Amino acid sequence: MFKNSKLFFWTVEILAVTLLIFMLMQLDFLFQPIQTLLALLFIPFIIAGFLYYIFKPVVIFMEKRWKIKRFFAILIVLLSLLGIVIWSVASIIPNVVSQLTSLINASSRAVPELRDWIASLQSDPRFSAFYRQLDIDSIVSNINLSYTDILNKLLQNLTGSLGSIVSIISSVVMVAILVPILLYYMLKDGEKLLPTLKETIFREDPLGIIELLEKMNATISRYISGVALDSLLVFIFVFVGYMLFGIPYAFLFASFSAITNLIPYAGPYIGVIPVIFTLAFTQPWTAVLAVTYVLVLQQIDGNLVYPKIVGNAVKVHPVTVMVLMLVSGSLYGILGMIIAVPVYSLVKEIVKFLAGLWHNHREQQKKKIISK
Repeated sequence: MFKNSKLFFWTVEILAVTLLIFMLMQLDFLFQPIQTLLALLFIPFIIAGFLYYIFKPVVIFMEKRWKIKRFFAILIVLLSLLGIVIWSVASIIPNVVSQLTSLINASSRAVPELRDWIASLQSDPRFSAFYRQLDIDSIVSNINLSYTDILNKLLQNLTGSLGSIVSIISSVVMVAILVPILLYYMLKDGEKLLPTLKETIFREDPLGIIELLEKMNATISRYISGVALDSLLVFIFVFVGYMLFGIPYAFLFASFSAITNLIPYAGPYIGVIPVIFTLAFTQPWTAVLAVTYVLVLQQIDGNLVYPKIVGNAVKVHPVTVMVLMLVSGSLYGILGMIIAVPVYSLVKEIVKFLAGLWHNHREQQKKKIISK
């Protein structure tokens, strides 16, 4: 009798689950490589998935309108992306080297000029007493203002961080290798996933799981399309503004701003950093003008345009989008702001699906009662 009771059944189930969790915790060393592999694939998979939804319509258009085979259409997309990356790097690196050279030259001139200015205070009667009281000479001698020493310390710090630098470079190289591979197979076979599931695992699908997956896929596609449209608008306005201000590399900087705009609210601030670095020592007032322009644009986009476009894309009210951004940002930072809207949209589809199942279940129960 006791073996057939629900109390006995659930007690055994709970003990079994507890024992399983305990054993898995003891075998953590076996799962560590799997966790490392998943962490390694997470970022490339996310980037490739985002690019998949962006370029899937392009591949389909070339395949149907221009009668290009899918393999060659995908190859055109990948080569175009590679060309953009190479062109961007080729444009950025010389500029960075030039700015670093200017910074080094300015720093090397600044130190002697500072010494001369401090020395001139000694002969000025207005500051001579103050100069002697503070013993400026000893302060200057104690402060190591030698440009060579500063550079040596900087190189020592870089050498000490060599392991971290190598790790970062390795991660970037791995992402650069995996993203094109994942993107190729997604563009090649991505549309076959749901039909394959429908023909195999969900051949009998009384609950409508495939329909739920199709709605979730459409939701993600609409969200990425909305974000891409918003980034395109940011690119246009930033590019036009930079051109009017006479900022060099306006197209490249606007493209960087459009990419960083994928990070809600914080993205525009990140996007303006290269402009500040480029103009701070040569055209400081132009840099201030560019920063002011981007900040105004960010306020308009973040509070009006982005919630409207993305909200319409995923069928969520703009106010809800803003609340999601604020709450998720305060709880989980930048990552929370990035995933808040798509996660909310997917959860909404799942809740609607479960509510539909519950409604159908109640209707069936009512029909059984009426039939009796």
